Amino acid sequence: RKKGNYIVEEPGKGFRRIVSAPNPVSIVEIDAIKALLDADQVVIACGGGGIPVLEQDNHLKGASAVIEKDLTAGKMAEETDDLEVFFPAVILTSVEKVKIHMGRADEKDLGEITVDQAKKYMEEGHFGVYNMLPKFNASVNFVEGREGRSALITSYDKLNEALEGKTGTVIR
Repeated sequence: RKKGNYIVEEPGKGFRRIVSAPNPVSIVEIDAIKALLDADQVVIACGGGGIPVLEQDNHLKGASAVIEKDLTAGKMAEETDDLEVFFPAVILTSVEKVKIHMGRADEKDLGEITVDQAKKYMEEGHFGVYNMLPKFNASVNFVEGREGRSALITSYDKLNEALEGKTGTVIR
């Protein structure tokens, strides 16, 4: 705090510095990503913890922030727009299916839902601001961007089953 940083205490974990998490505007490397996709390469890009950059003169300068990874993944899907005909946008997380009423007697797994249902669950506050809410925001933004799109949220270990339609949370 003496250095001007904003610090919060997380019970049982210690202290954490808080920085802004801006929504992505564009992806600097999108042309390289598109070239790799066109060459039928598997592309792993736009992961979490990225530092946003600002254009200054002819240079990019890092900002004192951490880019929101789920919204960045959605932005990449939107800007590539190459694969959604065959695959949904996929967001991998630690759970097989998203839950509402978490930890309560009426806890429920979400299978296939509509964008309107997803928005209702977000408004009702079912998802944590720093974990599932950004995933839902990114998914809804992607699906609403063009007719026929869908988004899949599931865990890495269940991805194949989810792509076969056997599990996961799908937003259409």
